[in-house]
Amino acid sequence: MKNYLSLLLTLIFMSNSFASYTLEEVKKLKNDKEVLISSFNKSERTRVLEKFKDEAQRTQLTQLFYNNVLNFLNDEASQCESDFQSRLEQKLANANLANDKDSINDYLKLLRSTNAIDDILFEILTSINEDASSFKQIDLKAPAMRTLFSHNQRLEKNALEDLYARFKTWPDEKSRCSTQEFIRLKESVVTPKDSDKLKEKYLGTLNLKAVQKDLISLETYNKLEFFRKNSNIKKRSIWLNDYFKIIFSAKDKMRPISINYDIKNLDAENNYSSERLKRFSTLTRRKILYRKYNETQIILLAQVLQKASRRMGVDPDTISSAPVIVQEYSTLNSDGQREISIEKIELDPQSQYNLARRLMRKDIIDLQMMSVFNNIEISYQDIVMASFEVGYISIEDIEFVVKYDDLWNPETTKFERMSRFVFSIAGYSTFFLPPPWNITASIALGVVEGIVDNNHKSGANNDNPGTFIE
Repeated sequence: MKNYLSLLLTLIFMSNSFASYTLEEVKKLKNDKEVLISSFNKSERTRVLEKFKDEAQRTQLTQLFYNNVLNFLNDEASQCESDFQSRLEQKLANANLANDKDSINDYLKLLRSTNAIDDILFEILTSINEDASSFKQIDLKAPAMRTLFSHNQRLEKNALEDLYARFKTWPDEKSRCSTQEFIRLKESVVTPKDSDKLKEKYLGTLNLKAVQKDLISLETYNKLEFFRKNSNIKKRSIWLNDYFKIIFSAKDKMRPISINYDIKNLDAENNYSSERLKRFSTLTRRKILYRKYNETQIILLAQVLQKASRRMGVDPDTISSAPVIVQEYSTLNSDGQREISIEKIELDPQSQYNLARRLMRKDIIDLQMMSVFNNIEISYQDIVMASFEVGYISIEDIEFVVKYDDLWNPETTKFERMSRFVFSIAGYSTFFLPPPWNITASIALGVVEGIVDNNHKSGANNDNPGTFIE
């Protein structure tokens, strides 16, 4: 726990050091995690690559995009997605490039197709782009024509003056963001039960009453109604700044020093995986990780597997001795004296593995109890995916064991094992050169394959995790 807390302080310090990024750091946005494109189909990728087949133009667009990210990150006064979009549009205009919605969508598809960005960032930016284009089309002078029925209950439960105080003037889209202010407004609406749909209905009534009472302007009313009815806000679960925090504070932060994974050409997809993945959800395991956890939580999750590897003696950067059970005896002899003897029992490899596994379960339970994980259920796959995100393990560590080790679950076919885990992290395939045998991979597979019992995740029917000897 002490190690966790000290890491938290380190990460807080890192998050406070928001400015002074370099272009080299921004290049961490390059995709080295996702082989398959899940955001658009192969024919669309072919079309975009043909449209931008000039290599100089591809380089220009990539550099322009990275420079836009760099300027945005280093401007501490700028926190808003709409400002990121405006900066991008301005940079395109300055370079005499089209900056309409469809053109920007094609630029983003090019960036994804050439692995300059990943699927998560692509989907965030296309959502922002579509909203920005639609926002410009709002008729700000359109009268509020809806009829306001009594809806006394809606009005009585909500104090209009307090709700709309932050919309007396529209947010500057720098230090105050309209999207975040709208979300705050909607979440502040009091309803009989906590339901997004119900809050949206109530908000429609409240917006109309607010403009009628001159608490907000007609322009503000029309903007709020756009957010309520027509924007992509309700579909979004990952925000641009949150994504950047994970990328720059967590991604590949725990790569072993003594092992280098050489990245292959990501275009060389595994055809078998590509075909089978279509039968599974388009929501990849990596997207779930980004939706569910922040940068601090991802590091803490990955540490669980790192600590287990060290206990196993297989962490590539750590030399670990075999665990030893030490017991001291004080024996009374015939002359009334006591003799002290010490017995040391060195654990065999299987016992060492069992100890590491049990302690890993205990670490997960300890983590679950931390306030930073309130209302979040940690899964074993989350541990593995966090370890993959921070670079502690590669997908090869998992695939290597799945393909070559039949000892873990001999009654389960290789296809079933691959479809159960490899396919559940849709969007990944083999793109690192195979490492030598590494028991870290065995732990990773064991976490998912039932060596740690997936059927009793709560631990209620398992042995006491504080008991280490089976």
